Amino acid sequence: MHTRTLATLALAAGALLTSATAAATECTVDAPCVMRISTVAPRGTPWAQQLDRLKNRIEEESGGRIDVRTFLGASEGEVSLARQCKDGALEGVGVSTGAIAELVPQMGVFELPFLFDSPEQADRVIDNALAQPISDVLSQNGFLLYIFSENGFRNFATSGGHAVHSGADLATLQMRSQESWIHEEMYRALGGHPVSIPVTEVSSALSSGNVQGFDNTPLYSQAAGWHEFIDTWTVSNHIYQPAVVVYNKAWFDGLPADLQAVLTANRAEETRRGRRDIRALNPMLIQNFTAFGVTVYTMTASERQAMATATHGVYDMFRTRVPGGGQLLDLVLANR
Repeated sequence: MHTRTLATLALAAGALLTSATAAATECTVDAPCVMRISTVAPRGTPWAQQLDRLKNRIEEESGGRIDVRTFLGASEGEVSLARQCKDGALEGVGVSTGAIAELVPQMGVFELPFLFDSPEQADRVIDNALAQPISDVLSQNGFLLYIFSENGFRNFATSGGHAVHSGADLATLQMRSQESWIHEEMYRALGGHPVSIPVTEVSSALSSGNVQGFDNTPLYSQAAGWHEFIDTWTVSNHIYQPAVVVYNKAWFDGLPADLQAVLTANRAEETRRGRRDIRALNPMLIQNFTAFGVTVYTMTASERQAMATATHGVYDMFRTRVPGGGQLLDLVLANR
């Protein structure tokens, strides 16, 4: 009798589970599946425009069976957004590879300093050598990769009227670092003093003088208003930082196959357009610095090479600290 009762309960539980799973995948016009997708980028930026474009396409091609809700300019910070996506509190995010690397350490390969010399070189390596291995490692960690886009090349921004010619110019400054051990180790290798601060606290840290500089892309620096706290912008192009749009894999896997196809359609075009829109802005953004009263200095090839040599030990740390990191780094080095 006891065994029969347990079996009956197990069958009932299985039926309930099957019913719940079926209900979760029955996305209809009257009861659409909700997709919440977020980014720290504010409205008016290429990132916001890309998510708006994604929203419109998905809603149209799904026939209204997916209701996409975009949350732009999120104040939580990128690492928090990535974690929310992994945990299922968000169905999708558009974030830098640096943010994802806090949860998926292998993604830190993109954060290594002086890994790429040009956007075209980065595109070739990412699209031809890294896209599938990165997609696989993301899948193993709860994410479904939609596309690579980009943040762009990071540059040094400082106050005090001094351009960055070498690590010695960073030695007297407290520099805001992205929340990434790789970024911190890069600064230390150059003799600098990194202070890891989330994006939401950078403006106050700069205005109070707790940090005297940072590194980021021209686009994000101006969109966030950080340029108001510095007087010199050094074009160092020391880290090429892609960005990604990813979905929560468990949520994605629970959708009907036709809606999965909608969510992953148009990959090549969205990748090209995301990169193109951001890169087209860069010349204007550099000119903006001059208009804002910020001096722009471009590193010489020899200055940049000296910094690259000084930071090469970070590659060895990455190989040691990150399981599988060495294989990904080798793919880059063999294909760039």
